[in-house]
Amino acid sequence: MNRTLPVAPRPLRYAGVLACAVVILYASVTAVDDGVPTTLFGIGTTVYLHVIAYAGFTGAIGYARLSADRRVLLLAAGLSTLYGIGIELLQGTIPYRTMTLLDVGINAFGALLGATLWRLTAPVFGAER
Repeated sequence: MNRTLPVAPRPLRYAGVLACAVVILYASVTAVDDGVPTTLFGIGTTVYLHVIAYAGFTGAIGYARLSADRRVLLLAAGLSTLYGIGIELLQGTIPYRTMTLLDVGINAFGALLGATLWRLTAPVFGAER
């Protein structure tokens, strides 16, 4: 049996993309709270946050486009990665934040992971391949 969830209206889907971008920007320019653990299972918690953020951002773009086409998802991952590069450049101008090439790589990994996960789950959300 082929089950799909109801599809949100197009403006709402794109509003989700914008919301992801705003949340990522906000989290990227605010001061880091000292109450957050620095590692989880030996990996810095910021690594997890980057992967989740950029995977979600790429998935949101895929959902907004209602597409699971590989080219569309590679473009979505590329756009997410470019956004991450822009954020890193912005962080370089903020005294209490740091700009790192490692974060760009982690963002790109998260974006590719998001594209892959979206491609696998897209049919449930009514997207076409």
